[in-house]
Amino acid sequence: MSLSDEQIKHIIDGCRKNNRQSQRDLYEWLQGYAHSVCKRYANEVNLVEDLVMDGFMKIFKKIAQYDMSNYAVSEAAFKGWSKRVFINNCINYSKKYFSATLSLEEITEQQQYEPAINEEIIQTLGYQEIIQLVMSLPMSYKTIFCLHIIDGYTHQEIANLLGINEGTSKSNLFKAKRHLQLLLSSK
Repeated sequence: MSLSDEQIKHIIDGCRKNNRQSQRDLYEWLQGYAHSVCKRYANEVNLVEDLVMDGFMKIFKKIAQYDMSNYAVSEAAFKGWSKRVFINNCINYSKKYFSATLSLEEITEQQQYEPAINEEIIQTLGYQEIIQLVMSLPMSYKTIFCLHIIDGYTHQEIANLLGINEGTSKSNLFKAKRHLQLLLSSK
Protein backbone atom coordinates (compact mmCIF):
# COMPACT_ATOMS: atom_id res chain seq x y z
CA MET A 1 0.00 0.00 0.00
CA SER A 2 1.39 3.37 -1.00
CA LEU A 3 0.59 6.56 0.91
CA SER A 4 0.82 10.19 -0.09
CA ASP A 5 3.29 12.47 1.66
CA GLU A 6 0.36 14.21 3.37
CA GLN A 7 -1.00 10.90 4.68
CA ILE A 8 2.44 9.95 5.99
CA LYS A 9 2.82 13.31 7.74
CA HIS A 10 -0.64 12.87 9.30
CA ILE A 11 0.27 9.37 10.56
CA ILE A 12 3.62 10.54 11.97
CA ASP A 13 1.99 13.51 13.72
CA GLY A 14 -0.67 11.19 15.17
CA CYS A 15 1.92 8.67 16.37
CA ARG A 16 3.83 11.48 18.09
CA LYS A 17 0.65 12.20 20.04
CA ASN A 18 0.24 8.47 20.88
CA ASN A 19 -2.94 8.32 18.79
CA ARG A 20 -3.89 4.63 18.61
CA GLN A 21 -5.52 4.93 15.17
CA SER A 22 -2.36 6.55 13.75
CA GLN A 23 -0.25 3.77 15.28
CA ARG A 24 -2.58 1.17 13.76
CA ASP A 25 -2.34 2.95 10.37
CA LEU A 26 1.46 2.98 10.58
CA TYR A 27 1.49 -0.70 11.50
CA GLU A 28 -0.84 -1.65 8.64
CA TRP A 29 1.20 0.43 6.20
CA LEU A 30 4.64 -0.94 7.18
CA GLN A 31 3.87 -4.41 8.52
CA GLY A 32 4.78 -6.29 5.34
CA TYR A 33 7.90 -4.19 4.85
CA ALA A 34 8.95 -4.70 8.48
CA HIS A 35 8.37 -8.43 8.15
CA SER A 36 10.63 -8.65 5.07
CA VAL A 37 13.41 -6.72 6.86
CA CYS A 38 13.24 -8.77 10.07
CA LYS A 39 12.99 -12.07 8.18
CA ARG A 40 16.52 -11.51 6.89
CA TYR A 41 17.88 -11.53 10.44
CA ALA A 42 15.87 -14.32 12.09
CA ASN A 43 15.50 -18.02 11.36
CA GLU A 44 12.14 -18.74 12.98
CA VAL A 45 8.69 -17.42 12.08
CA ASN A 46 7.82 -16.69 15.72
CA LEU A 47 11.05 -14.78 16.19
CA VAL A 48 10.34 -12.70 13.09
CA GLU A 49 6.93 -11.78 14.49
CA ASP A 50 8.46 -10.85 17.84
CA LEU A 51 11.11 -8.69 16.15
CA VAL A 52 8.47 -6.94 14.04
CA MET A 53 6.33 -6.14 17.08
CA ASP A 54 9.32 -5.04 19.14
CA GLY A 55 10.52 -2.92 16.23
CA PHE A 56 7.17 -1.15 16.00
CA MET A 57 7.27 -0.46 19.73
CA LYS A 58 10.68 1.14 19.25
CA ILE A 59 9.39 3.19 16.31
CA PHE A 60 6.47 4.44 18.39
CA LYS A 61 8.89 5.42 21.18
CA LYS A 62 11.44 7.02 18.83
CA ILE A 63 9.14 8.63 16.29
CA ALA A 64 9.82 12.06 17.80
CA GLN A 65 13.42 11.58 16.59
CA TYR A 66 12.23 11.43 12.98
CA ASP A 67 13.01 14.98 11.90
CA MET A 68 10.59 15.74 9.09
CA SER A 69 12.49 18.90 8.14
CA ASN A 70 15.77 16.99 7.83
CA TYR A 71 14.59 13.65 6.36
CA ALA A 72 11.62 15.01 4.39
CA VAL A 73 8.17 13.49 4.46
CA SER A 74 8.05 10.76 1.87
CA GLU A 75 7.50 7.05 1.74
CA ALA A 76 11.13 6.33 0.85
CA ALA A 77 12.52 8.58 3.60
CA PHE A 78 10.33 7.16 6.35
CA LYS A 79 10.82 3.57 5.24
CA GLY A 80 14.58 4.15 5.23
CA TRP A 81 14.47 5.52 8.77
CA SER A 82 12.20 2.71 10.01
CA LYS A 83 14.38 0.10 8.28
CA ARG A 84 17.34 1.21 10.39
CA VAL A 85 15.21 0.90 13.54
CA PHE A 86 14.17 -2.65 12.58
CA ILE A 87 17.70 -3.71 11.60
CA ASN A 88 19.21 -2.28 14.81
CA ASN A 89 16.51 -4.05 16.81
CA CYS A 90 17.31 -7.37 15.09
CA ILE A 91 21.06 -6.93 15.60
CA ASN A 92 20.62 -6.00 19.27
CA TYR A 93 18.41 -9.04 19.80
CA SER A 94 20.97 -11.29 18.12
CA LYS A 95 23.80 -9.86 20.20
CA LYS A 96 21.82 -10.37 23.39
CA TYR A 97 20.51 -13.88 22.79
CA PHE A 98 22.75 -15.42 20.15
CA SER A 99 26.21 -14.07 20.95
CA ALA A 100 27.68 -17.57 20.75
CA THR A 101 26.03 -18.11 17.36
CA LEU A 102 27.44 -14.85 16.08
CA SER A 103 31.02 -16.00 16.55
CA LEU A 104 32.87 -14.26 13.79
CA GLU A 105 36.29 -15.16 12.49
CA GLU A 106 39.19 -13.23 11.04
CA ILE A 107 40.09 -13.45 7.36
CA THR A 108 43.15 -15.49 6.51
CA GLU A 109 45.64 -14.99 3.68
CA GLN A 110 44.14 -17.89 1.69
CA GLN A 111 40.62 -16.42 1.84
CA GLN A 112 41.25 -13.03 0.26
CA TYR A 113 39.77 -13.95 -3.12
CA GLU A 114 36.03 -14.21 -3.62
CA PRO A 115 34.49 -17.44 -4.86
CA ALA A 116 33.23 -17.49 -8.43
CA ILE A 117 29.48 -17.82 -8.75
CA ASN A 118 28.02 -19.65 -11.70
CA GLU A 119 25.71 -17.06 -13.29
CA GLU A 120 23.79 -19.75 -15.22
CA ILE A 121 22.68 -21.40 -11.97
CA ILE A 122 21.56 -18.07 -10.48
CA GLN A 123 19.49 -17.25 -13.59
CA THR A 124 17.53 -20.48 -13.21
CA LEU A 125 16.52 -19.66 -9.63
CA GLY A 126 13.57 -17.53 -8.62
CA TYR A 127 13.67 -14.81 -5.99
CA GLN A 128 12.14 -17.03 -3.30
CA GLU A 129 14.69 -19.80 -3.95
CA ILE A 130 17.58 -17.34 -3.61
CA ILE A 131 16.14 -15.90 -0.39
CA GLN A 132 15.69 -19.44 1.00
CA LEU A 133 19.36 -20.15 0.29
CA VAL A 134 20.42 -16.96 2.06
CA MET A 135 18.13 -17.77 5.01
CA SER A 136 19.76 -21.20 5.31
CA LEU A 137 23.17 -19.65 6.02
CA PRO A 138 24.52 -19.89 9.56
CA MET A 139 23.43 -16.87 11.64
CA SER A 140 26.78 -15.04 11.59
CA TYR A 141 27.17 -15.41 7.81
CA LYS A 142 23.56 -14.48 7.13
CA THR A 143 23.79 -11.37 9.31
CA ILE A 144 26.91 -10.06 7.57
CA PHE A 145 25.59 -11.03 4.11
CA CYS A 146 22.28 -9.24 4.66
CA LEU A 147 23.86 -6.16 6.19
CA HIS A 148 26.42 -5.79 3.39
CA ILE A 149 24.79 -7.18 0.25
CA ILE A 150 21.10 -6.52 0.84
CA ASP A 151 21.06 -3.50 3.16
CA GLY A 152 24.17 -1.78 1.81
CA TYR A 153 26.20 -1.34 5.00
CA THR A 154 29.97 -0.94 4.61
CA HIS A 155 32.29 -3.32 6.42
CA GLN A 156 33.26 -0.47 8.76
CA GLU A 157 29.58 0.18 9.58
CA ILE A 158 29.01 -3.54 10.16
CA ALA A 159 32.06 -3.69 12.42
CA ASN A 160 30.75 -0.78 14.48
CA LEU A 161 27.23 -2.19 14.61
CA LEU A 162 28.30 -5.68 15.70
CA GLY A 163 31.29 -4.72 17.83
CA ILE A 164 33.76 -6.62 15.66
CA ASN A 165 36.63 -5.50 13.47
CA GLU A 166 36.41 -4.83 9.76
CA GLY A 167 38.46 -7.90 8.82
CA THR A 168 36.01 -10.12 10.65
CA SER A 169 33.15 -8.65 8.66
CA LYS A 170 35.01 -9.23 5.38
CA SER A 171 35.91 -12.77 6.39
CA ASN A 172 32.35 -13.72 7.23
CA LEU A 173 31.05 -12.19 4.00
CA PHE A 174 33.59 -14.28 2.10
CA LYS A 175 32.48 -17.40 3.98
CA ALA A 176 28.82 -16.59 3.35
CA LYS A 177 29.48 -16.29 -0.38
CA ARG A 178 31.49 -19.51 -0.38
CA HIS A 179 28.69 -21.29 1.49
CA LEU A 180 26.12 -19.98 -1.02
CA GLN A 181 28.37 -21.13 -3.87
CA LEU A 182 28.41 -24.64 -2.41
CA LEU A 183 24.63 -24.59 -2.03
CA LEU A 184 24.22 -23.35 -5.61
CA SER A 185 26.57 -25.95 -7.03
CA SER A 186 24.52 -28.72 -5.38
CA LYS A 187 21.36 -27.54 -7.19
